[in-house]
Amino acid sequence: MQPLSLKREGRADRCHWSRSALLAACVVLVAIGACTRTSDPVERYATGTAKPSSTGGKASTTGGGRSATQAGRASSNGGSETGGSDLVGPGGEAGRMSSEGGSSPVEMPTDYGCGDPPVSSEPFTRQALRAAAADCAQWHYCRFEGAARDLAGELDAYAAAPADETLDNAQQAFARAMDLWSVNELFQLGPLSSQSESAGKDSYQGQGIRELIYAWPLSARCRVEEQVALRGYTKGMDNVLVAGRGLFALDYLLFYSGLDTACSPTSATGKAWPALREADVVRGKLDYAAALGQDIVQQIAVLRTAWSPDGGNFRPLFVNATGYPNEQEAMKVLGWALIYVEHEVKDWKLGLPAGHTASAPVSEAEGAYSDLGTRAIRGNLRGFRSLFQGCGADGEGLGFDDWLSEAGHPELAQDIVSAWQTAQAFADSAPPLSQATPAELEAFYQTVKALTDLLKNDLFGAGSPLGLTLPKGIEGDTD
Repeated sequence: MQPLSLKREGRADRCHWSRSALLAACVVLVAIGACTRTSDPVERYATGTAKPSSTGGKASTTGGGRSATQAGRASSNGGSETGGSDLVGPGGEAGRMSSEGGSSPVEMPTDYGCGDPPVSSEPFTRQALRAAAADCAQWHYCRFEGAARDLAGELDAYAAAPADETLDNAQQAFARAMDLWSVNELFQLGPLSSQSESAGKDSYQGQGIRELIYAWPLSARCRVEEQVALRGYTKGMDNVLVAGRGLFALDYLLFYSGLDTACSPTSATGKAWPALREADVVRGKLDYAAALGQDIVQQIAVLRTAWSPDGGNFRPLFVNATGYPNEQEAMKVLGWALIYVEHEVKDWKLGLPAGHTASAPVSEAEGAYSDLGTRAIRGNLRGFRSLFQGCGADGEGLGFDDWLSEAGHPELAQDIVSAWQTAQAFADSAPPLSQATPAELEAFYQTVKALTDLLKNDLFGAGSPLGLTLPKGIEGDTD
């Protein structure tokens, strides 16, 4: 790892941009932007974030994609047809999680028993880089497992004793788990990843475990409500489609208070829903949330076992490249993990609301109910840094920057690290996406695009100094 300009300019994650600085950057970035925007750069998703209808006064009518402090809450209306309810639902007064603005992140544990980040001091070889990435991935998986266990415990406590305090604890635990999971999104290789080459994943060793934990953008509110109403998950979580499980489902269950359903009236859920009392809906959400917490812990344990010498023993298959046709294919899979910031972050998380992406397989914004979208991007960018530069707190260790330097292209490594610094600093001070102005969304998009352009045009594709190619789903993308 070569710290490059970080040693001279200071850590990006300690840099806080003011709103005026953000707007100044907007002016510059908009002026130099080369992409064409749509004329309506706000919340451009396939079906939009959930916008519940009124429920006869039993729950507030709230817009989707709002934080808990903005959402309504299922009331305990003694005059309702349910005769009142003492169950506390999500949102409103109970949802006291602070805004995700850059100045006040949720306090996070520092260890979870995983120790310090693994920092390789080996001289660069491609095998040493794979070993460093493998160790870094397992360290991040370990940290998420700790957060997942905490989350499961808080969900159990909330289900057992619904109250403002237990809901708040569950929401905070969810936010911490999402922060750590967002870093793991950049380590989609081996068993965690999909086998879909078009998604830029591991077509040789992927087992799709990621989708069982967090399937966004393959997510659907109706699939969550299907479990609340019909309780198919009680017969085994294997009966639940990925679109309605994992962290996305918890985002809805913990932060949305409406009593309506997004399911079609002619569907099984749509037909069953009107017969549910308010207490039934609230209890159904509590029970399913608790079940999901336990399932997420189980899935991350499956992932860690797949890497363990006593389990699937994936590490030597990756480090020695014996699980791949040749070493370059193993390096390609590792490189494709970096593409997450191009496809998912730039095109989908930012390109849709900013009006640059006309279509994508996204039905709801990330964090549509908790409003944690900006925080997720911050974690994604930190994951990028861990993989590209090194796993240490300040980027120490082996990374792609060392490979570029060994290949005679230290200037490209410098440019990518500098672009990451700018993107991370911007993200760390950016407002929640739901509160961002069109100019701020545009600036955010252009700042990340400056990083991904270097990946697409210089690190990958024709003329790549490392012989890396783009995934099939991105190789023709010219934005």
